[in-house]
Amino acid sequence: MEDFDILNKFDNDKLIDIVKNYKRYGYNDALRNYVINLLEERGWSREDLQRFGYLTNNNYDEAEKQYKAYKRNSLIGICTLVFSGGILIIVYLIFLIMAYRNVARFYKALGRNEDETALFNALGVLAYFHLKEKMKEELKGIR
Repeated sequence: MEDFDILNKFDNDKLIDIVKNYKRYGYNDALRNYVINLLEERGWSREDLQRFGYLTNNNYDEAEKQYKAYKRNSLIGICTLVFSGGILIIVYLIFLIMAYRNVARFYKALGRNEDETALFNALGVLAYFHLKEKMKEELKGIR
């Protein structure tokens, strides 16, 4: 807990931001729980945090889920295409469509309707590398 002592100097708004966005910042559960306890000492109950939407970042969680599903589905599709020598093109197209849906849901979770999907449709396999990095960066920016 000595490592967490600096948190005692933070104001409530900063602590609430840490509780809500700890995954985005790369913090672990122990730090998050310490911050929740610190907020409780300052008059914020866990129920208060939940009621005001400060306990979790649902947009981040949904976007992270879609990012992971996109990586998995795209990789399966690419591997299927490469290893089958084109014979299993139908399976590839199924996973391409699934990955496309993940991209659309990812941007919906961000509250945007950016049409990265046009690039996705046009380039298919090649878009995987571009979108993977772009989505990873977008995930870091979710508040």
